[in-house]
Amino acid sequence: MTPGPVTLILMRHGVAEGPDLCDTDEARALTTDGLAAAGLAARGLVALGIHPDVVVSSPLIRCRQTAKLVAEAAGCPMEQDDRLKPGMTTHDVLDMVAEHPDARVIIMCTHQPGLSHALADLTGCGLIGFKRPGAAVIRLDSPRPGGGSLVAILPPRILRGAAG
Repeated sequence: MTPGPVTLILMRHGVAEGPDLCDTDEARALTTDGLAAAGLAARGLVALGIHPDVVVSSPLIRCRQTAKLVAEAAGCPMEQDDRLKPGMTTHDVLDMVAEHPDARVIIMCTHQPGLSHALADLTGCGLIGFKRPGAAVIRLDSPRPGGGSLVAILPPRILRGAAG
């Protein structure tokens, strides 16, 4: 990681189909409303001045759909990483940050409860829930647990409002 802080945005995917409608959890896609809300959230992030160098997504379709909308709105590349699947750890997040040494702003789209645990571990803020598709902005001064500060919680209604 190059010197200086990294802005890390942890984002939860949009609303997906219920588990009873799909054969596997991996196959759960965003609903029509979920796609619309994720698109607004993506535009809201950019309208708030968040310009990621890269968007990294869980391989599950609902995250890939959300991350693609964010990457398109921001005009940046999107990557997929198996470590962002359900069960992700704070160390997985930190490893991915380290693998993008030139990035100053990184968005990671993933799942609960890993999101809340990573946010708590990185900032010491305690467990905060994530509505779909919401995000948290972290200033990561040091790539270690406790090395970050919570800058903002961006629930879907804030992102929708920023999108106009």
